Amino acid sequence: MFRALPLILILMIVGCASGPTSTPPGTVQNLSEGSYSALIASNTSKTDRYSGFYQTFQAEMTILSNEVQTASLRQKAHFLQWDEKQFQAERDKLMQESTSLARFFMRFYSPETDYNDLHKGKTIWRVYLEYNGNRFEGKVRKMTEKFVELQTLYPYYDRFSTPYEVTFSVPMTSVEKAKAKVILTSSLGSAEFSFPKGK
Repeated sequence: MFRALPLILILMIVGCASGPTSTPPGTVQNLSEGSYSALIASNTSKTDRYSGFYQTFQAEMTILSNEVQTASLRQKAHFLQWDEKQFQAERDKLMQESTSLARFFMRFYSPETDYNDLHKGKTIWRVYLEYNGNRFEGKVRKMTEKFVELQTLYPYYDRFSTPYEVTFSVPMTSVEKAKAKVILTSSLGSAEFSFPKGK
């Protein structure tokens, strides 16, 4: 009897620890972690700038194409347990915005905090989008979402960086069909992010 007690206790603990892990019925299914991370990586361009041995800034930028936005929204919908109707309503809103706006997410880091001010009016930085022989200046917004929310959507994002959303008054539906380049420039240095990646 006493010899069986440890086995019974172990089985009870395991049974309690392994609760239901399935998504509640009717809620949105997300992509697998590997598939989603691969999608974000394939749509992200990175730069690391130095002046001699001194790092001046580091940045990663993800183009928020319709495919990326839909996948990101699906991840968010899954964690918030939206139903398909709510997911479709939010997706329709995003798709409508993409007919007039091109969006990018950017993780930015500089050892000098004075230079990490892309969203301010007197910033030293300018951001441009070039595609089809045209150039457009971007607007930068510092994102206020919680760290865990942003890292769920952008796995490369870290606590040492600042999250920004960069928008251009150009239809994303047009930008994602052509080779595009985002230019980040200032007196501190410049960087280019090409999309599709590597082009």
